[in-house]
Amino acid sequence: MGLAGNMTVRKVLVTGGAGFIGSHLVDRLIQMSFPVTVFDNMSTGTNANMIQHLGKKNFRLEMGDVRNARRLREEVKRSNVVFHLAALVDIQRSVRNPLLTNEINVLGTLNLLESCRGADIDLLVYASSCAVYGDVGEGRICERVPPRPISPYAASKLAAENYCLAFHRTYGLPVVCLRFFNIYGPRQRVGPYAGVVAEFVQRLLRNRPPIIYGDGKQSRDFVSVKDAVNACELSLERKGALGQTVNIGSGRSTTVNDLAELLIDLTHRTRIKPIHRPAREGEVRHSLADIGLGWKALGYRPTMSLRKGLLEYLEWTARQPQSRIDR
Repeated sequence: MGLAGNMTVRKVLVTGGAGFIGSHLVDRLIQMSFPVTVFDNMSTGTNANMIQHLGKKNFRLEMGDVRNARRLREEVKRSNVVFHLAALVDIQRSVRNPLLTNEINVLGTLNLLESCRGADIDLLVYASSCAVYGDVGEGRICERVPPRPISPYAASKLAAENYCLAFHRTYGLPVVCLRFFNIYGPRQRVGPYAGVVAEFVQRLLRNRPPIIYGDGKQSRDFVSVKDAVNACELSLERKGALGQTVNIGSGRSTTVNDLAELLIDLTHRTRIKPIHRPAREGEVRHSLADIGLGWKALGYRPTMSLRKGLLEYLEWTARQPQSRIDR
């Protein structure tokens, strides 16, 4: 029986749980009747993402930073399942400030691992990133491909991932590392450090052309946040991924040019044409997940097509106050 069916599970801790991916995961965990604590410093998370759970007996929101080891220990002691999503996630910001990126992504993860090592933890799921692979050329990327990070962000995610696996091997900490590819969906942050889907949508809804950095022939594996949460849930139920890193993507490649064209069509802005600017530092050319291990170890299969997922995101965006879209 997986952890999802284990009645001894007391509480789930989600670091970064008020953010984009984390809040969707919290929704799922609450739906599954888990007691959930969110630990978040609200640097990118929002109260709006949590408002539907405030006041519930099985939900608690704690303001805190993963760089604060004492606060982390207090929360981990109350938990036996941990999802670690707190991170500084922007590549361009990491290029400008690699020390801060290391402090949050590496030291923060090490603080959490040390807290887990001295606690009754049944499972730690670490949210890693496809950025760790770097530029490996076209074609599907499997987990056996040697990582070659090309940005401080990618290097920090790989370092934290290696710490997680080292704690599994050295101390027996039950760890799963999920290498997420390009996640998009409702609640995705819009602003200076937005993902390309959110950036394009924001501009198109204001009748402005999408800005493509480079020639637009670079490709990505866009995966719905629903599928990312499905993978997290499967980590609770399956033990086959313990001590491993597992790709979580859609298994489909889309160029940035094609993404722009699809969003122009879906937003009915057919007179708008994208504009191109020079490529940005630290960004890979191609990224496409081989998700075979995800199926073998977790039973993971993506369920959401890109078109359907983008329509859901557009419908969610249309319901939001403009002030929230601008965040």
